[in-house]
Amino acid sequence: MDNATLPLMSRIGTIFLTWRRHLQRGYARYGITLKQIHLLGQLRHREFLYPADIAEMLFCDRPTATVIIRNMIRKGWVRKDGDPQNRKRWRVQITAAGRRKEQAVHSSRTNPERLFDPEECFSKRERDQVGRLLMKLHRHVTALSD
Repeated sequence: MDNATLPLMSRIGTIFLTWRRHLQRGYARYGITLKQIHLLGQLRHREFLYPADIAEMLFCDRPTATVIIRNMIRKGWVRKDGDPQNRKRWRVQITAAGRRKEQAVHSSRTNPERLFDPEECFSKRERDQVGRLLMKLHRHVTALSD
């Protein structure tokens, strides 16, 4: 089946999966996964995140988030500290090494997000129009979880 004849959501899914594959291959050169670089970027702007919040943010289950966090602890990019308000909870924080890694990857000329702009095929007007339509679709689809 030609991509043009697929239902809209299937076409959006194919675009997403193709872009994600491009990013995963590009970040592999740096010894980091797409989820790891995303988490470092989020932690750079926050004091900490809880593992449950990380799982939700990464669209994965809690055990998968735990594995991701554990691997990042092993690499020295994050640390896990007890929550002083609730001893049952852990807080995940970025380390100095994690800040350096995130900065090195994002400032590199070979960063996969810098090598190719998937939106460059659109004019400014088309980009704005696609953005509005995708936001409309997003609001409609997120109503499923209400």
